[in-house]
Amino acid sequence: MHKLLLALAIYLVPCLSTAANQYVISTDSIHRHIAILASDSLEGRETGEPGEWKAAQYITRVFGAAGLQPNGDNGTFLQAFEFIKRIDPGPKNRLVLNGQDLKISEEFQPLPQSANGPFSFDQVVDVNYGIVTEDSTYNDYAGKDITGKAVLVRRFAPSAESNPHVDFDKYSSLSDKISSAVNRKAAAILFLTPSDKDDTLPATGATHMAAKDIPIVFIRRAALERLGLNLDSPDIRSVSGETELIRVRDTGYNVLGLVRGRSDTTIVVGAHYDHLGWGGINSRYQGTEKKIHYGADDNGSGSAGLLELSRYFASRKEQLHHSVLFMAFSGEEEGILGSSYFAKHPTINVSRILMMANMDMIGRLRDQESGLAIFGTGTAAEFKSYFDSLKVDSLKLTFREPGTGPSDHTAFYNQGIPVLHFFTGAHEDYHRPEDVVEKIDLNGVATVANLVADVVTHFDGQTASLTFQKTKDPDEGKRRSSFSVTLGIMPDYVAEVKGVKVDGVSPDKPAERAGILKGDVIFRMGSFAIEDIYGYMSALGKFKKGDSTVISLERGTDTLEVTVVFK
Repeated sequence: MHKLLLALAIYLVPCLSTAANQYVISTDSIHRHIAILASDSLEGRETGEPGEWKAAQYITRVFGAAGLQPNGDNGTFLQAFEFIKRIDPGPKNRLVLNGQDLKISEEFQPLPQSANGPFSFDQVVDVNYGIVTEDSTYNDYAGKDITGKAVLVRRFAPSAESNPHVDFDKYSSLSDKISSAVNRKAAAILFLTPSDKDDTLPATGATHMAAKDIPIVFIRRAALERLGLNLDSPDIRSVSGETELIRVRDTGYNVLGLVRGRSDTTIVVGAHYDHLGWGGINSRYQGTEKKIHYGADDNGSGSAGLLELSRYFASRKEQLHHSVLFMAFSGEEEGILGSSYFAKHPTINVSRILMMANMDMIGRLRDQESGLAIFGTGTAAEFKSYFDSLKVDSLKLTFREPGTGPSDHTAFYNQGIPVLHFFTGAHEDYHRPEDVVEKIDLNGVATVANLVADVVTHFDGQTASLTFQKTKDPDEGKRRSSFSVTLGIMPDYVAEVKGVKVDGVSPDKPAERAGILKGDVIFRMGSFAIEDIYGYMSALGKFKKGDSTVISLERGTDTLEVTVVFK
């Protein structure tokens, strides 16, 4: 921590040009920003962890030294938001199998989707892998009455050789198996692992996972071995016990600083500063040794660009027509939590936001054959002429119209705000410990930051509102590699509801054609109950082009049904 504060003290010496005391973006400053944010002492800046707090304090100091006005909570630079950090087992968990008590963790564990409460069943129905294909050519529930009963379900799927015409991959997830059992009115689910498979449960995220109405328990192989039961076909005659899961909440922090212009209209410039900490479920690291995920490019680079731009415009505030709000978001890696929270709890008048410019991973420009990608160029009618004529010496530009994607600009697009997203591309070090400051193209970050400065300056001269336009979903192609259809909605990743709340509707997609609106909460698709994002994705995978289904949703206090046709 001492080294961090020393670096901070050195860094805060102003770096201004001699002409008109205006700040010049420098590669030395960019390097110092990223070196601090991606240092050992910040431990990967995971949301809710001490490293995130240190990073927030650093950004606060840079904003303050540059002369930005605090725009967070209670006159500070910080805007706090709560989120579900993890789901822990409580002290009441117990499981009795065939009259024998099992040990928590060692021999069983409740799954995070489980309900809380006691249960007792004198019959357990074995449903093999718990898989039912949409055409019912394979059905593990055929001829079995499970209503009000506990079911025993195996993880994974049958071998492809035994069923060569069935694509089991789309049915093998725990989420899909849980949905199938719940939709068939099972009263409890017991999972076990086939003897030829790894008995380790994969890590799961807690933020977007809703509890089901029934107990769901994983029985480890060690329990079956101790009780002398067959590992593949155990004779489970009775099961009882209690499940208790505790949703542990934590707090993340956005950092907001304002450079006030002459009008009450605001341009937002943003970047997320959080990363993966020591890894977690989003890590692509395959090693066994625990390592810090430094996130120098993702998104130390965008954060450095943000900090440099805050100093750049603060030194030119007398020239600004519009105000510029600089926002360092947290919780992006958890599902754009911080930006989504701001969009619903703004500290400025959202209707007076002219546009939003986002920077996420702008640190590997020299490694990208396609150059710099700018997304969102179709989200305002006025963007077209500007970007059609935009030329930058020695910089290849790729323009993409869509305004949605896996970063913070999406939260603003869903509010009907024109957005731009600057991105130099993915690489092998993405979400790995190897994403370090030594690999950053400092000149590239400076080039992108200066380009963003030019874009903001240009549209600062736009006195009229920009004309917002909806764009097609850029993730449609990715989803169609694993799903036959798309509904065309953007889920709300912050709302804690039972179902999926719609945060945006893509134009000319099944949802829009059916009349689904932003703010609707979808809780059923055909025969499939939807309790969270995982249940939604599971249900979506059951449909193909040409299918139609009835979607049940809540709109305010009303419950509606709409018919969706997947074209």
